[in-house]
Amino acid sequence: MRDDMSDELLEETSADVSDLPDAEPASRADDPDEPAWRAGIRGSRFGQVAVLIVAAFAIAIAAWWAVKPDDAGPAQAEIAVVTEVDVAGADRAPVVGQRAPGFTATDLDSQEVVLDADAMEGRPVWLMFVATWCTGCRTEMPDVQAAAAEYGDDVEVIVVYVGEDAAAVSAYSERVGNDFTQVPDRSQAISAAYGIMGVPSHFFIGADGVVQQVQVGLLTPAQMDESLRALTGA
Repeated sequence: MRDDMSDELLEETSADVSDLPDAEPASRADDPDEPAWRAGIRGSRFGQVAVLIVAAFAIAIAAWWAVKPDDAGPAQAEIAVVTEVDVAGADRAPVVGQRAPGFTATDLDSQEVVLDADAMEGRPVWLMFVATWCTGCRTEMPDVQAAAAEYGDDVEVIVVYVGEDAAAVSAYSERVGNDFTQVPDRSQAISAAYGIMGVPSHFFIGADGVVQQVQVGLLTPAQMDESLRALTGA
């Protein structure tokens, strides 16, 4: 008798449970304030796919921010400030207060160029070491030309091309329109005497043959003007 009643009670309980609607998880419970269209999308397969797409997009954005270039930082330099050159037997470069090494060379016009205190005739010298293939040198050359034209006879501009012959320098000069003394230094003898390790290099030499300033690397027009004013006393 007891077993029959237990079986009957179990069957009734099972039937009652099976007839109940599926309970939605608490997190998915219907919100009385939620619009019907949102609830429909949330419960559909399309809604689930959309959620996955949005999540993937958010992850991609976060990853991009983690690896993107720093736009707030300084821009990467497109032009090297100093370009290294290999000069055989380079001496120690003269420093401010020392007498500039003298030399005798031939310029593009086959004229003799002499640098020493006796030959300077009271005119200071802006001595540059460059190369036709040097990007930074080519970039500042128009500014050198403008400065040379501005200061005229107050300063002599001599540009020495490290390790290059007259043909290469002449072709380059004609192309860019340089109008100052240019010296090919194929043997690198002048470059070695000045201890050149990078171009462009600038030596501002007083009328007495003593080095007043040494600047290695690309100069801005303002830097050129400041150095030339100090050199000429303008």
